[in-house]
Amino acid sequence: MFMFGFTWYFWTITTYGINVPSGLFLPGMIVGTALGDLYVHIILEWGWIDNDHLLNFRVTYLALAMAAMLAGYTRMTYSIIVITMETCQSVSIFVPLVLAVGTSNIVGDRFTRSLYERAVRGKQMPILTKHVPH
Repeated sequence: MFMFGFTWYFWTITTYGINVPSGLFLPGMIVGTALGDLYVHIILEWGWIDNDHLLNFRVTYLALAMAAMLAGYTRMTYSIIVITMETCQSVSIFVPLVLAVGTSNIVGDRFTRSLYERAVRGKQMPILTKHVPH
């Protein structure tokens, strides 16, 4: 699963770096799901969960990882939560989803700007800022 996620990550950053229109949302979902599956295998290997728990909640872990990955680089919150809940067709993951997306968003804000904000600034488009300049 690590190689699968790494391959998709490599092609995602390659297509983003060239000047060809390509999607970033679906590859982000795939990379996030691959990281979630890697996490599930790690916690299963370390004995933190058993096989019964894995059978019941594997999809939930994958959905949470996918949403956290998307929120980490796009900084979208509500739309990521709604898209993930519609994808999973489960309302019961709402609270863990809000926590995962919120945490990912906060951590991402601490380190860098969002992917889309960087793209807009790179094209030198006028945008509204968060703070009024002096």
